[in-house]
Amino acid sequence: MSKIKMPQIGETGQLLWRYDPKEQSLTLSGAGAIPDYPIAKAPWHELRKQIKSIVLREGVTRIGDYAFYDCTALTSVEIPEGVTQIGESAFACCQSLESVTIPGSVTEIGEGAFESCDSMMALELVSGLKCVGAFAFSECVALRELVLPDTVERIERSAFAGTMALHELVIPGNVQEIGDNAFNGSIQLSSLTLSEGIRVIEEMAFSNCSDLKEVLLPASVERLGDGVFADCLAMTQIAVAPESEYFVVRDNILYSKDLSTLLHYPTGKEEQEFTLPEEVRKIAGLAFASNYFLTEVTLGDHLEEVGAYAFARCSSLSFMSLPAQTTRLGVSPFHDCTMLLEIEVDPSNPYYSSIDGVLYNKDQTQLIQYPAGLSEDFYKVPDTVREIAENACYDAQDLEVLKIPEGVRKIGDMAFAFCDQLRDVEIRVSDPSQIEVGLMAFFSVAGTPRTLRVPKGSRKLYEKSEPWQDFTHKIVEQKDEELEIRG
Repeated sequence: MSKIKMPQIGETGQLLWRYDPKEQSLTLSGAGAIPDYPIAKAPWHELRKQIKSIVLREGVTRIGDYAFYDCTALTSVEIPEGVTQIGESAFACCQSLESVTIPGSVTEIGEGAFESCDSMMALELVSGLKCVGAFAFSECVALRELVLPDTVERIERSAFAGTMALHELVIPGNVQEIGDNAFNGSIQLSSLTLSEGIRVIEEMAFSNCSDLKEVLLPASVERLGDGVFADCLAMTQIAVAPESEYFVVRDNILYSKDLSTLLHYPTGKEEQEFTLPEEVRKIAGLAFASNYFLTEVTLGDHLEEVGAYAFARCSSLSFMSLPAQTTRLGVSPFHDCTMLLEIEVDPSNPYYSSIDGVLYNKDQTQLIQYPAGLSEDFYKVPDTVREIAENACYDAQDLEVLKIPEGVRKIGDMAFAFCDQLRDVEIRVSDPSQIEVGLMAFFSVAGTPRTLRVPKGSRKLYEKSEPWQDFTHKIVEQKDEELEIRG
């Protein structure tokens, strides 16, 4: 005789739960909230690979944090009217869940509530919802249909990031704020309607929406973060409602109303040359990112600031010249410009300088940008340098031999990442604890054998130092005179 599987029953908070192994269903009943749980600590967690359906009876008022996290077999869930909140990661990683209906009583969906529900294709959000939490539906890669009710007021950061199958989207006018990266990576999004009433769109909210060709900003928008439409590869048209008091478009380029800030140069705009208007004082972060067509950009004499990653991945640029008035550079403004050969700086600039096309601060104590397109196989960091900035030599494909002087005290995140030909690094600092080394500073996927040459007596120190673990298979001690020889 086969063993009969008996239902499992228990209590959680003020509720009773019952799992039916025959139906593979979990039912919760009673009056009150499903408690918050630490990750993987819900009382039915051991059943998560068997539960196919969840039924919440009327009387349940809230779904707690991590309540049904990682129920990988779950295909359907019934959420009754009366539930007011869905907690953090409540249904995250429910990879078989194809659709869900959120009743109108729910006013808030918590952070990561349905994150990485890979099979979810349709989402019905009923009127009443006010806030979609951070990461709430991020990485729901199959989501094709999304209707946001007019009651929604906030879409928080990365709420729908990575919804790769989403084609069409209307943001209703009651939404006051769209958080950073909210729809980042919605690569098939081709139709976007931003309704009158939206006030704030944070940085990178619609970045990497590579099928999006055009967009109209309503007059109500007061603030745009950096890179709102960065890496939208097909975008050629951007427009602003003529009543806008904050923004204006000239030649399909988005500026602040007074033209003092260039906010976005469409990624798909095909002109090869561009001259910055004299009125512009600032180029916003990510403003030109990933435009593959531009070969020449002339910066105006009155330009004061270039934002972080402003020209990142502009892979056809070969030359940039900073005027004397440019006194502020954000992080890695020329990041991963693979054809860039030279960065020139006006000699009268009080903050920045250039030596052999490499960008430094004025007194050469900080290496800011080594042009990724330089064909040199050997680079000796000047003895004056104390800091090598984040991404400073990122993706320098021809660089094979690198010398770092003894005065360097900081190497930024990914400073030499993806320098795939780099085979020989010489560093003159005797004690590695004196150097702050950022994340993935020498990261590479190429597998090129590398040698680290260090001062005599310091090999064991480097072998034990975590930031230098990529070199532990070949760390070579050298005498001072040997350290002068090019590898």
